[in-house]
Amino acid sequence: MDFYRDIFPEGSFEERGEYEDGKYNGIAIAIEKGSKRAKRMTITDDLDTIADMAGANDFCLMSPISYAGKSRKSSNARFMYALAIDLDGMTERKHWDFFMEQINRGHEMLQFVWGLPRPTYLVSSGSGIHIYYVFKRPIPMFKNIVEELEKLKRRLTWQAWTQGASSLHDKVQYESLFQGFRVVGTITKDGGRCRAFSVGEKVTVEYLNKFVPEDHRAVSFVYKSDLRLEDAKKKYPEWYQRRIVEKRPRNTWTCKKAVYDWWIRKLKEGAEQGHRYWCIMTLATYAQKCGVPRETLEEDAYGLIPFMNTKGDEFTEDDVMHALEAYTDSYTTYPIDIIVWRTGIPIEKNKRNGRKQKQHMEVMRAIQNVVNPNWREGNGRPDKLSVVTEWRSEHPEGTKAECIRETGLSKPTVYRWWREIDLMELREYTNKEKMVQLSGDESQRKAAEIVAAVTAIAQERGLSEEEAYEVFLHGKTRKGQVQEQAKHMVFAESEVDAGLLVGCAVNGIRGINVMPDDEYMNYLATDCVNALFPPKNRK
Repeated sequence: MDFYRDIFPEGSFEERGEYEDGKYNGIAIAIEKGSKRAKRMTITDDLDTIADMAGANDFCLMSPISYAGKSRKSSNARFMYALAIDLDGMTERKHWDFFMEQINRGHEMLQFVWGLPRPTYLVSSGSGIHIYYVFKRPIPMFKNIVEELEKLKRRLTWQAWTQGASSLHDKVQYESLFQGFRVVGTITKDGGRCRAFSVGEKVTVEYLNKFVPEDHRAVSFVYKSDLRLEDAKKKYPEWYQRRIVEKRPRNTWTCKKAVYDWWIRKLKEGAEQGHRYWCIMTLATYAQKCGVPRETLEEDAYGLIPFMNTKGDEFTEDDVMHALEAYTDSYTTYPIDIIVWRTGIPIEKNKRNGRKQKQHMEVMRAIQNVVNPNWREGNGRPDKLSVVTEWRSEHPEGTKAECIRETGLSKPTVYRWWREIDLMELREYTNKEKMVQLSGDESQRKAAEIVAAVTAIAQERGLSEEEAYEVFLHGKTRKGQVQEQAKHMVFAESEVDAGLLVGCAVNGIRGINVMPDDEYMNYLATDCVNALFPPKNRK
């Protein structure tokens, strides 16, 4: 009880049975032994509920965060009272000794390995330890502050796992800032009791920042007394208007259950030690997005435990229970990039090249109009590129498989034109004016996509990089372009005809001056002769 009273001083939460403006509560999750259903409990200022949990044999979790309402979803988080890190793989005495050296020697360790800030508490959780850095003043959980603290926590986690204190140094388990940890005093995995040890003072974010590289520091944050809702109104007016005044929900997207089933297949193919928790957590987010019932999710998630145990050390029901906390609305916008990063499973994204859906659809229709603006007219059958373009404009999140199924086109046809549409979109960014509109990171990413596309063309067609770039830009090599131009010149009503070109080539004439007043036509005619009838001696 001393541990939790130190983290949550008197006055941190509401009084039991009383509503207090500006006061929030803690939330704990308990699962009765042998059960798979979680029970939520509110922690008020008397902390009596924690005492009740310590006297039971339930698996109990709690994060050092206060929440508005009765849900632990991240959007309800209000103040963070401590930063907690889970450290596993401490299997030998040498691991513990090294960990203590990291703490005791602090900055001295930075000369050859990364040290750690001195924790306020170390908690023995049974199979590992929890490192608690209790803040002198709690920190408000605004989105920009959460992002800063996530960055700092990730780096501290890496330093704790990789420098010599864990046998799992190559399988770092990164956890969310909102992660719940086993409640001190409650039962552990091995049947003992979770114990806390005081090892240091309360900390500030500035103190934690001293132990990580500059680009991993939390630099944009405030403490509780510095930022009120009125301040947030001034600092984030759009957010305040949308979420506080209009009470609008966060933007979300939904999808078919097939996506949920697809993710189960993906994790069975790619789940590894150090990423298994995130794989199950992502399954919970997809279940929420796809409208999968909680009962189905729990049956599937707990059913994956035997498989997960083939990928590393013991993966337990307790681990699954942690991960299923993501079955809330707050995770429905979980980004694909973060999913890939945390699960270690690659996902091919549906490319819109950074556009919003509305803009993407406009671009698709513009491409369609350029390719064949009148394909809907009359009784003629639309060309296949137009069919694929039209389908993609109406299904910006659609996949190739869905396009094949719904249009009736063959797989090679859809794949061919799908790629051509992607290239057409990408070509827009060879325009300097278009590129400079992007941010630095976006422009670098777009440039990398162009290089990758050109490299793929070169490898597929056996072309040089220069030729492949010409194909990327124009659909043909320079030689192909010139030959195409020559055909137009030969068959068009022009003073440059086929007989002239053949005659010039036969007589070895390369510099052609057929139109004295049109330098471009003269240059083009010469180029056409060289392309159609390559000279034996290039000199």
